[in-house]
Amino acid sequence: GPEHLQGVQIGDPMKVKHMGRALEHFAEEGASQVFKPLTGSEWIVGVVGPLQFEVLAARIEAEYGLPAKFENAGLEAARWVESPDQILLKKFTDANRSSLAEDHDGALVFLARNAWHLNRAIEENPELKFLKAREQHG
Repeated sequence: GPEHLQGVQIGDPMKVKHMGRALEHFAEEGASQVFKPLTGSEWIVGVVGPLQFEVLAARIEAEYGLPAKFENAGLEAARWVESPDQILLKKFTDANRSSLAEDHDGALVFLARNAWHLNRAIEENPELKFLKAREQHG
């Protein structure tokens, strides 16, 4: 899974959708992960190595004509949250909205600020799976 998480600064609010399409394109390609927080309007991007942010910014500029600036989002880990029990999942979602996002496929992702934040979520929700990488179904 992605080891480094940063927020995307979009200078022009009119370009938010355009940027979202660019980020989803690169996520589908496997170049990066993109997360849309359930609250707030910014995008969070996850990559394996920090240099990938520079590569990604250059590609977004070259291929989409959008200036992309990545910034520290105060996040340390992304975990895909899964459970066969939709009621438990909904309860968790309602209680943790500010720490949750969806990936480019709409799967639920917990964005942890630090190890303590992540460990507490895992301990308090033993029936949920917190996965480092998305389980490939099908």
